[in-house]
Amino acid sequence: MEIVRRWCGFFNGFDVSADGSKGGLSLGWKGNNLVNLQSFSKNHIDVGIKEEENSRWRFTGFYGAPEVRNKSMTWELLRRLRRDNSLPWLVGGDFNEILFAHEK
Repeated sequence: MEIVRRWCGFFNGFDVSADGSKGGLSLGWKGNNLVNLQSFSKNHIDVGIKEEENSRWRFTGFYGAPEVRNKSMTWELLRRLRRDNSLPWLVGGDFNEILFAHEK
């Protein structure tokens, strides 16, 4: 993941290794913002960000389980992460949720 992140021009970052040939997460950024790792797993990377003008916020990169049997576990992870939050919070990623049958 680090090689791909750097190839894309993001020399600052944090990577979660793949489990064999599946998965892996990467969060990369440019600039001098202070990014503080809060927690991570195979389904998320959670960071606190302090910008140059001293504003602070939180970002969580999220990957929802693609298997139906594990969906409740990843949604519970997001609920747990929400409880630890007092900053403005942005969550982005792939939630692996199908809203309409044609999305299959």
